[in-house]
Amino acid sequence: MPHRIGTWGFGPHPWVSVERTRRFYARALASEFELVDLDAVPPEQATPAVDAILSFHSSRWAQGPRPGDAPVVLAMHGGPVVDHPRLRQRLGHLRRDDTLLVNCSSDEAIVRDLCDGPSPRVVRLPLPVDTELMLPYHRSDCRRELSLPDCDHVIGLVCRLVPQKNLHLFLRAFARIRERLRPKRVVALVVGSFFSSYPILDYGCGEYRAHIAELVGQLGITDDLVCFPATLDDEELALAFGAMDVLLHPTSAVDENFGYVPVEAMACGVPVVGAAYGGLKDTIVPGETGALMPTWVTRSGIRIDLDAGVEAVTRMLSDAREHERMSAAAAEHASTHYSEAACGEILRRALRDAIAARAHAPGVAITTTAAPPSPEPAGLLPPTTPAWESFVEPVRRYVSHPVPTITESTWLRWATPLHRDPDGILRLDDPAWPAALPPELRDDPLVDACARPARVGTLARPGSEAWQRLQALVDDGLLIPARVAAQAEAAA
Repeated sequence: MPHRIGTWGFGPHPWVSVERTRRFYARALASEFELVDLDAVPPEQATPAVDAILSFHSSRWAQGPRPGDAPVVLAMHGGPVVDHPRLRQRLGHLRRDDTLLVNCSSDEAIVRDLCDGPSPRVVRLPLPVDTELMLPYHRSDCRRELSLPDCDHVIGLVCRLVPQKNLHLFLRAFARIRERLRPKRVVALVVGSFFSSYPILDYGCGEYRAHIAELVGQLGITDDLVCFPATLDDEELALAFGAMDVLLHPTSAVDENFGYVPVEAMACGVPVVGAAYGGLKDTIVPGETGALMPTWVTRSGIRIDLDAGVEAVTRMLSDAREHERMSAAAAEHASTHYSEAACGEILRRALRDAIAARAHAPGVAITTTAAPPSPEPAGLLPPTTPAWESFVEPVRRYVSHPVPTITESTWLRWATPLHRDPDGILRLDDPAWPAALPPELRDDPLVDACARPARVGTLARPGSEAWQRLQALVDDGLLIPARVAAQAEAAA
């Protein structure tokens, strides 16, 4: 007889990525287990006996006693960041023989940070791509099928067009790469649709389309930008990936716990240059399948070393042999580690191991660490509920680097250009992290000095008050280090 797995919250989900994951779970588990929908059991009836409970998208595991004594296998879906304010308390409803399914090593670290002693079982479950559809194709054929303009290179972005996915940073990077590679023609291919709102840290999602239209005009890239909506079917999406030379993925979405798109691109033989953030730190192999752009946490949001991405893409597209090597490695990496067979076996084994663990050991409750004091808002970002400060603790596990420490040889520039909002406040021109310039800095000569890359040693002496102000501006996320190539561009 197959083991019986009860399910909570296993109905269709409105988010495309979560629904795609749910369908993968259903296919993978159906081959070995009998699934029992516990949500469909009327209250007056006894809960059927099951060997384990899979909580896919439900809070029942944290509300009241569990039915029977079966272990709970809980799919997190980025919850260690999004639900972090409640997760510490909710973990107390679990036992050491329960299992958390996470999609990245950062989530593993967050869960263990919250536990005072042993944690529940934590299994890192990568998510699959359709390796029968997402395959390396001839780029010229794909470009012809999509009626792309004649060009030498295509740089792609595929995502929800919301500020935290950073289409605006992609376009800024693309404009710089295009200039570096002249006289070759480079085209940007963007696949996605705009949203009117976003559930986490929405600083103006509804105005994002207008911001992008204005930015495209400012950058002068209209003729080299091709956009497709998110309504492409799977075959058309495979063609879009196949048309790309490289995928540039500068996400800073706080819940980026995996990211299907980079893995799909790699399956199509497309190297990926992505933010070293969350799940991308696991899926992209730097120097083999692409490159990672360092990220860090500041008082006004997540910062990405976009200069590193510009350099990586430019270098990759300037060396045909290196690009070919990375393309082959990306396809091999995806087919080996992200096939449905490989990912499905990890999921099934997690269920088997959960059942075996409960059979051989009594359930012991989880204890959690004490919650730290709530951080005071820095006042740099527009108010949201919850505020950015609510996410800082777990996001430190998602980023790749600490805040940069300045030296005399460090070059600094504003994180993005400044603009004046309708209320007259000077802000970073960054819809994802629109930090305000504190009033006391508006007439500060250091502010003007860093409008273009400037070397710290020419601005301040080590240990001086000016030096401390510069470091504070980096800590706040208003200034970021600039790489040598970026300095040359700024001077040109």
